Amino acid sequence: MGTSLLIALLLSGPILIQEAPPPPGFFDEIIRQMKFEQPTRIVGRFRSLDGYEDAVWIDWTHVHDGTRWRMVRSQAMFKVVPRDDGMMEFFRALKPGTSLHMTVQQDQDGNRRILELEGGT
Repeated sequence: MGTSLLIALLLSGPILIQEAPPPPGFFDEIIRQMKFEQPTRIVGRFRSLDGYEDAVWIDWTHVHDGTRWRMVRSQAMFKVVPRDDGMMEFFRALKPGTSLHMTVQQDQDGNRRILELEGGT
């Protein structure tokens, strides 16, 4: 009987599973993390060069909160703009997945600009 019931349920149509909504404040924290109004130390992995402008896409993994490194809660990929042409040349030589430590701040145009690349240029 149990097998018959299982077969009947499977044949009756798709089973819909509803995901739970994100916890309160989840999106607020992500938005706050992405603002970079002050110089912010981050760690990420080089993903690719931007195809339209001199910019770089990274997978963001950690942020320094002023006292310690914290993992970024959500998988974040975003574009950063190198400080100058020399820094852009450095990125052109990188392989995807290279770990990067940098200080980033949002500029007056709303771009996340790399102020300093630790161990780089």
